[in-house]
Amino acid sequence: MRKLEGVIPVLLTPLTKDGEIDEPALGRLVEYLNTKNIGGFWVLGTGAEDMNLTYRQRLRVVETVVEANAGKSPLVVGAGFFAMRDSLDFMNDTAHLDFDAYHVMPYHTLLSLERIEWQYKKLADHAQKPLWMYTSANWCRFIPPEFVAKMKGYPNIAGVKFSTSNAVHTEKVIGMADENFQVLTAVVRTLYASLCLGVKGGTTVEACPFVNPIVDIYEKFKAGDMNAALAAQRKLNRFLEKMPEAPGKDNFLKVAEGKYILSKKGICDQYMSGYYRELTAEEKKQIDDLINSNPWISD
Repeated sequence: MRKLEGVIPVLLTPLTKDGEIDEPALGRLVEYLNTKNIGGFWVLGTGAEDMNLTYRQRLRVVETVVEANAGKSPLVVGAGFFAMRDSLDFMNDTAHLDFDAYHVMPYHTLLSLERIEWQYKKLADHAQKPLWMYTSANWCRFIPPEFVAKMKGYPNIAGVKFSTSNAVHTEKVIGMADENFQVLTAVVRTLYASLCLGVKGGTTVEACPFVNPIVDIYEKFKAGDMNAALAAQRKLNRFLEKMPEAPGKDNFLKVAEGKYILSKKGICDQYMSGYYRELTAEEKKQIDDLINSNPWISD
């Protein structure tokens, strides 16, 4: 599969008012981000509200993204379901589509590491495309670096997205990357730190509404201007700290904010799925005021 390097947006899922996939808006989002210097797309991740989408809706997301992307950027597609059979069936139903790999997070929080190992091996044996491990202690059982090392080298395991703010664990896992095993990180506020530790790419849902300043950190780092990259990271972090706090506490996703900002660009509407809420008028005004006072954050 193609290597993933640079900034990889976790693709948001635009929805219609009645909760269906807004396919034209999703296509516009892919096309918009493909005009930027991104390294690929992480499709149907947690930032896509994946566990709140039906099997049918997820199929439509993949089909729409593949069509809109037209082979331009690497695509890693989520196949993580609570039901193992759904994951296997989803791989069967999408294997013919033009994307690079699958990713699966083991969402059952109380499974033992032994059962997670069995799960990944079963999926890797079944998949007709490479499989990425995907871990975040916010969403699944904590998967330690030792587990990643144990799974590395298993046939058809292509890499791991290792999402944590723990720099010691991050450094250990980044050090496992080689020609046959890729590693991505996933915390936008530590992108610079992860790059310093040797990671080649990082995913973030914030790259949908704020792609330019995040790519700017990566480009300055790649150019060897470490001071400028660090300054850009700190500037972004101070901005993000001023975003409304309540939506993130209610949703545990920084997605309603992103959809609102993208709606201002005419890319998608603001609708959220199921139990996730949209922004209040006061929160929208707070974001508007913040962006107006920080014009560097937008196109």
